[in-house]
Amino acid sequence: MEQFDIAICGFGPVGSTFAGLMGKLGHRVLVIEKNSGPSPTARAINTDGEQLRTFDRLNIAEKVVENSAEVHRVHFGDADLNPIQTIDQPVGVSSMGWPTQVLFYQPELEGFIRSAVAKDSNITLKEDTELIDFEDTEEGVSLKCVSSDSEIQYRAKFLIGCDGASSFIRKKLDVGLEDFEYNQEWLVCDAHLTEKVDIPENEAMQICDPKRPGTYVPGRRGHLRFEFKKMPGENSEELEKDENVWKLLKPWINESNATLERAQVYAFHACIAESWCKGNILIAGDAAHQMPPFMGAGMGTGIRDITNISWKLDLLLNNKAGPEILNTYQDERHSHAKWTIAQTVTIGQVIEGFCAAAEGKDYEPKGPSYDVKFPHIPVGIYSDPEDTVTGVPIPQPIINIENKEELMDRVIGSNFALITNEINLELSKKAKRIIELLEIKKITLGEDDDPEKRLKNVFDKYDAVLVRPDKYTYGGVEDISKVSEMIESLEKEFSLIV
Repeated sequence: MEQFDIAICGFGPVGSTFAGLMGKLGHRVLVIEKNSGPSPTARAINTDGEQLRTFDRLNIAEKVVENSAEVHRVHFGDADLNPIQTIDQPVGVSSMGWPTQVLFYQPELEGFIRSAVAKDSNITLKEDTELIDFEDTEEGVSLKCVSSDSEIQYRAKFLIGCDGASSFIRKKLDVGLEDFEYNQEWLVCDAHLTEKVDIPENEAMQICDPKRPGTYVPGRRGHLRFEFKKMPGENSEELEKDENVWKLLKPWINESNATLERAQVYAFHACIAESWCKGNILIAGDAAHQMPPFMGAGMGTGIRDITNISWKLDLLLNNKAGPEILNTYQDERHSHAKWTIAQTVTIGQVIEGFCAAAEGKDYEPKGPSYDVKFPHIPVGIYSDPEDTVTGVPIPQPIINIENKEELMDRVIGSNFALITNEINLELSKKAKRIIELLEIKKITLGEDDDPEKRLKNVFDKYDAVLVRPDKYTYGGVEDISKVSEMIESLEKEFSLIV
């Protein structure tokens, strides 16, 4: 029976990125995917500067940006597509070192990720293979799969379910879902321009038409995304017929200037799994949380999941941390994912509110209210997150390494990093042992570093900061003599074996 360190069920953007991260960390990875090849259609469409930092670990971030578009503004529009309210979007390179937000084409994005994964000899991909059973034991997880009518068995130390909203792994673990009570059906359409048309290239719109709310998003190189709410009494099959789809698209495009890639009714849910980790089995992405598409945040939330768990599994597999480190995964990610779901629901409620106003009706949002804070992680940190530095991604400056300009992430790699302006640090013996154990990088900033002053807010508050491998700031110290104390706290926080 073949043995692996990590088995990943699902090879979409989240599962494939996770495979790439774990492979680069030197671990034997098995990927099980019941389909073959990249997604044939666009599903996810949006990514941001934080996720691009993860893609940069796979050396594909620049390629993603080059093949993406940016939205300059988002309108809430009326039934005639006249803006009611407009939100300007930040464009260009952000403090993350990458654009704030870009729109990609999923089959193309998956191709970039797959190309990176294919170069890694640590990763074994089994497509057209379905996971049908698994058992978690003290020795690891035994997996039973079927492929071409034959049964195959594998063993892995850990199994991670990136197998989507209907996750087989989540269901077999009998993990319940907390429901946000926002469940709707919408027709999702993807089209491609065959000639230039007179519609805004960088402006998206949430259409607040009480007769049929909708969404329009202009993607890269003529790719257009449309979403229309399925109204009461409508039949999905009828709504999906080409002649009816083109009627809905008439305000923007027609058959003479565009082709239709797909038109399918999807059920949108807003929910979050009650447990993300049981023994040696974890879930991530849509298997752990689902949300309406109004923010385009579903894939990104999953990328944040696997960026969080990858370095923790690395420490565990390298015997640098105990199994308790896995408990930090849900503790850190749950509130962030919950906030994102709540925000997407809020946007849906704003659309419904404008629709009600157009009909002269009052509107009161239904469903539970959630008091969740963004963007900091609530645990796995040292300082007070109210400082706006701790528990959020560290800004990424350009720094000089041997007279060569480099993005800071590429210097840090997959390590912890201590960033300071101080050249000489007095460290305790225990702090030195932890630095050696974790191979913590020390980055001393000089006058030629950070020309855009992206770290100004950080060093206005602290003399030194410690950054986690997922680029979230673990904490900072105002008194440089406290650096050892901060480093030593990692032992308890992440169950280090020092």
